[in-house]
Amino acid sequence: MNRIATLDIGTNTVLLLIVERDGSSMRVLRDDHAIARLGEGVDKTGTISDRALERFRRVLAKHVATIAELHVDRVAAVGTSALRDAKNREEIVRAVQQGFGIEIEIISGNEEARWTYTGALWGTGVKSDNREVVKSEDSKVVVLDIGGGSTEIATGDGHRYQSGISLDIGAVRVTERCFKTNPIMPEAVLQARTLVRNEFARISNIGPIDRVIAVAGTPTTLAAMHQDLQKFETEKIQNYVLRRLAVEQLLDLLLKSDTRRVLELFPAVNKARADILPAGTLILQEAMEFLGVDAITVSTRGLRYGIAMRELGL
Repeated sequence: MNRIATLDIGTNTVLLLIVERDGSSMRVLRDDHAIARLGEGVDKTGTISDRALERFRRVLAKHVATIAELHVDRVAAVGTSALRDAKNREEIVRAVQQGFGIEIEIISGNEEARWTYTGALWGTGVKSDNREVVKSEDSKVVVLDIGGGSTEIATGDGHRYQSGISLDIGAVRVTERCFKTNPIMPEAVLQARTLVRNEFARISNIGPIDRVIAVAGTPTTLAAMHQDLQKFETEKIQNYVLRRLAVEQLLDLLLKSDTRRVLELFPAVNKARADILPAGTLILQEAMEFLGVDAITVSTRGLRYGIAMRELGL
């Protein structure tokens, strides 16, 4: 079993990674991104809608064609927040099994934190400023995953995962609960901040942190925006350092602009993500404040990489 495909089925995105074993590591063959917004309305209704399921089917069909083209030995598909919350999750899982022959494993928030941590650190030399982090019990590297339905905060020593927590705040969830207008009203921003801060208050003090690595669509999009990229360029986004001031400035712009203006100013922003980007950025800003860090390192990797490593026994 040398060639693995992993599918990360999230509230907003469906991500496909295809890798093959390369000695004691792995080589990436494909890393494809698509937005299905499977979790649209789940926070309010508790159910995945027929419209969202149809979008998901279309995205999945494209990914399955890629998997077939590359002659994959095994497919490992994991579902996260939307499928954890949906009352009709078993119906969705059954439909995917019958329609595509793919079995979805719905993982817990803690499992999501663990494998996101593992995947985010794959192939990176974890550093703090200009020095190597000493991989000991006293070192602390945090991986922050701002998803559509949930946000995971995972900690470890820069090599081994130690602990994690999943919070019920994500870019889609916060947008649906709080941001009803475009541009966004000040009172809605206050409502969103209160919601996010109440969730972060559930976390006990993490202590001194050597480095924070942020994964998923919000930080990667902000990294593209901050560099004025005309399109999403992985090599320019991976390991890009975003400082708190830059995040605050981008958030201010996003809150005061409608989505059409944002898309005009920043061609690298995915049209299907623009409406939830303010909420994701607000979560990131509040996370940096809570963690007491002035900068985060952006990673284009995450859960799908961790699941691939799990499947290959790396």
